Amino acid sequence: MIETDKRKAVFLLHQEGQSLRQIARLLGLSRNSVRTIIQQGGAPPPPHARADKKPLDEELLRRLYQDCQGWMARVHEKLIEEEGVAVTYSTLTRRLRQLGISAPPKTRCQRVPDQPGAEMQHDTTVYQVELAAAGCGSSPA
Repeated sequence: MIETDKRKAVFLLHQEGQSLRQIARLLGLSRNSVRTIIQQGGAPPPPHARADKKPLDEELLRRLYQDCQGWMARVHEKLIEEEGVAVTYSTLTRRLRQLGISAPPKTRCQRVPDQPGAEMQHDTTVYQVELAAAGCGSSPA
């Protein structure tokens, strides 16, 4: 975002007769940015208004997911063609995950009851301990 002071400077330099290239070099902007600022009259661009989110009916999504046997690409096609709901594929998959339809919600970890030693893993490796080395030259007492 270009600051308001810089926008005013661009517009004033243009009013004085400076070329786009000179203004761009002087203020460290691209020529396309200078051109856009001049077209806007030096005023900041209007804020971008986001379109309202489209509500996706949970029951409809569950029914389509069942009908399509979990094939999300087909769910997307049916939403657009049959139901007339224009939604992007990424939005659909995110919504299906949020509702727990396509994948169960992930749990953080397995909970272990708080009993002493219940969470420990026991080593079941068979060890063979040699108590005396054979052929060391020592005689048994």
